[in-house]
Amino acid sequence: MTLAKKIKEALKRELKPENIKTVIDMAEFLKFKEEHNIWNKINEEDGEYISEEEHLRIEKKKAEGEFIEQGALLKDLGIGEDEI
Repeated sequence: MTLAKKIKEALKRELKPENIKTVIDMAEFLKFKEEHNIWNKINEEDGEYISEEEHLRIEKKKAEGEFIEQGALLKDLGIGEDEI
């Protein structure tokens, strides 16, 4: 069940529909913010986790404007999603 569905179910009888949408939007923003903070921490400490060669490859992709899918990047780096 998605985060939005869980929130809807929990608040269905307590709030007006427009307020439920606001709560869902806030929760999704907080989830995004948490994930972003995790990536910031990884980027700050990437010397410990990413080889220089891998770091150069990532920087080249960033410079070329290519986007890297998070799951694929973790797999390439040998990091399990549960380790984040």
